Amino acid sequence: MASRIKVDEVTNLAQSGNVAFPTGGASFSGNVNVNGNIDFTGNLLQNGSPFLTLPTQDASNLGAVLRSGGTSEVAYWDTESGTGTAMGADQARYKAGFNITKGYSCCGYRGGTSYKNVNVLTHSTFSQVNLGDLTNWSGAYIDGKPGLNFTGYVFATGDGWNVTTSQVSKINMNTNSNAGAAASMAGTKHRATAMAKDFNFAYVHGGGNSSQMVKYNLNTEANAFTTTHPDGTQNNPASGQAATVGHIATGSKRSFNFTTESFAAWPDGPGTDGTNKTLSSRDGFQYWNTGGGYRTSSDWHLRDSYTGGRLANISKNGITTGEESMHTGNDFGFICGQYDGNQNNNGYLFTYASHTFTRDSRMDRSGPPGTASAAGIEFGTLMYGYTGF
Repeated sequence: MASRIKVDEVTNLAQSGNVAFPTGGASFSGNVNVNGNIDFTGNLLQNGSPFLTLPTQDASNLGAVLRSGGTSEVAYWDTESGTGTAMGADQARYKAGFNITKGYSCCGYRGGTSYKNVNVLTHSTFSQVNLGDLTNWSGAYIDGKPGLNFTGYVFATGDGWNVTTSQVSKINMNTNSNAGAAASMAGTKHRATAMAKDFNFAYVHGGGNSSQMVKYNLNTEANAFTTTHPDGTQNNPASGQAATVGHIATGSKRSFNFTTESFAAWPDGPGTDGTNKTLSSRDGFQYWNTGGGYRTSSDWHLRDSYTGGRLANISKNGITTGEESMHTGNDFGFICGQYDGNQNNNGYLFTYASHTFTRDSRMDRSGPPGTASAAGIEFGTLMYGYTGF
């Protein structure tokens, strides 16, 4: 018959430290209460079978939806595009991968004068700070995008408000400093816009010496001409972007696939001629102007970032805007300078939860007397190993 020992406490001879069980281990038929850590090698079993926890979490399934494996009892991450969320796994990664904390408004113009000035808006406090002249060259009718190390690239800065140029300025958003001249674009652009394959490439389009867009690497600065726009060179295009597609509008309206680098028709595009700009959120929707002519009080169109389809009309509440200097946050969108008959520094707020638009002086820029058609660039933290698309 096996021996039985009844004790209230088991310790080693020193009465402190670990207690070792001989080969064969120990069996307990009641509850085991542990105050402290359990450190083991081998497998964690339940009724002789592996105890199942969450599947591995890494950058490849960032933002994905956890699904039941049914009778297999093996849960899995749904990473198939088009499933798991309304816009699919790509959109889930796109939203979760970047926590935006600040926005930089770069350059802009008033009258016949363009500026090198940069302001930074801290989103948590809605506080705007004038950083002074930070770009190598001034510019207007320009656009900007960030790289993985949060260098901000400002495209088509030609030291004038209405110039054709290949010059690219860059700023260090980590230190709020001038990062010098970036590599010039492969060709010139005039009144440019840029769509980004997140943190990796900017596709720059506008007027200039080629109807081909410039594909610009946001981390190495290598760049070259790429896809030809079907409608040729175009001054003053407006553009929006999502994880996998972009949209671009002047007189013509097109969608652009980042994977295939090809254009497609956009049959129900907005009415803007491109002079009035677009705000792209990271939530699967965008705000497009619906009137042209450099300023309009017409409603915004709320549009799906992937299909370009119209979701709703959003009132400007009698406010006239144009040539807007825009950037997005996590829960809000911002205008920091625009044109309403005069180039100005006025600020405005989009509230994403309610899809409302209001004047908000906390977003007003300072420094130059007006900063329409500036470039907006987002700054923050890349989350969970996210490196863009």
